[in-house]
Amino acid sequence: MSPCPTVVLCTRNRPALLARCLDAVLQLKFPRFDVLVVDNASDDGSTAAVAAQKGVRCISEPRVGLNRARNTGARACESEVVAYLDDDAVPHPSWLSAILEPFEDAQVMAVAGRILPPSVETEAEKYCADYWRHDLGLQPRSVDPQVPNWFELTNFGGVGIGANMAFRRAAFSEGGVFNERLDRGTPLFGFGEHYAFFSLVHRGHRVIYAPEATALHPYPASMELLRDRHLNDLTSSAGYLLFLLLEHPHYRIATLRFIARGLRKGPLDWKRIHRPPRPRLVPRWQASMALVKGLLRYLQSLAVPSRKSGRPAPFPAQSSTECLLVPPKQ
Repeated sequence: MSPCPTVVLCTRNRPALLARCLDAVLQLKFPRFDVLVVDNASDDGSTAAVAAQKGVRCISEPRVGLNRARNTGARACESEVVAYLDDDAVPHPSWLSAILEPFEDAQVMAVAGRILPPSVETEAEKYCADYWRHDLGLQPRSVDPQVPNWFELTNFGGVGIGANMAFRRAAFSEGGVFNERLDRGTPLFGFGEHYAFFSLVHRGHRVIYAPEATALHPYPASMELLRDRHLNDLTSSAGYLLFLLLEHPHYRIATLRFIARGLRKGPLDWKRIHRPPRPRLVPRWQASMALVKGLLRYLQSLAVPSRKSGRPAPFPAQSSTECLLVPPKQ
């Protein structure tokens, strides 16, 4: 297994954003690393064309689904650590060094970095900056089974989000990481990274929030996009909570406690931030319909075929090009 890390970018039909992300990745201040683009069932050859133009390897995952693409990327790597960025993220030049540092602890299986917005100018962006709080701040966080609220932290955003994260590749061999019934491209179109963090801590490992590993990731630019995102998040949350309730009975009480606190609008222990009253984004009936839709989406997810996450098959050498190592930046 190669000690040089692999940066994996999963993308679908967004060549301009991918090109911008790759430009930033190729300027990372790190001696040597591999870059892999996973084309998740794009409609044309633009993704492969961008990857070829930038001089990085590109493989295809023909089944739509972000978690499927993430697993395909991990199977195609031989590196000890696999780092993931969203295709619309822009990493800080020191991002890779910072996200790799916690892996010096052998118990650490996953690390998530800090997310910052590239701009806070529009009404929607200001709303997100005031209320969403994807930025978890400057305090590092270590989560393992001894942390009292680890179930809540891992499942509901207390470690970080999937736009900026890394995993020890051994986790994929040990028991899998990404459940292919979750996240974009599936009926349960979210929470893929959170379930991965939860699964790893459940198995006795440690996951880390590393604020030094920063990446820029945009907020919705308009109120219309923000409202759509809010309704989608409600739908996804309802489906995921039902998924946890029915498929993880050992954590049913913890899930019900979280739901009860949400109904009371109580703050999460790790999100005790003083904020002004939150304006309502959508009418109550729309929010209620979105929650009901999430329960139906869970039922749909039961019919989604999912490749079991066992030991990754080696990526066939004849199907890929040589690993491209990026030279040190001067």
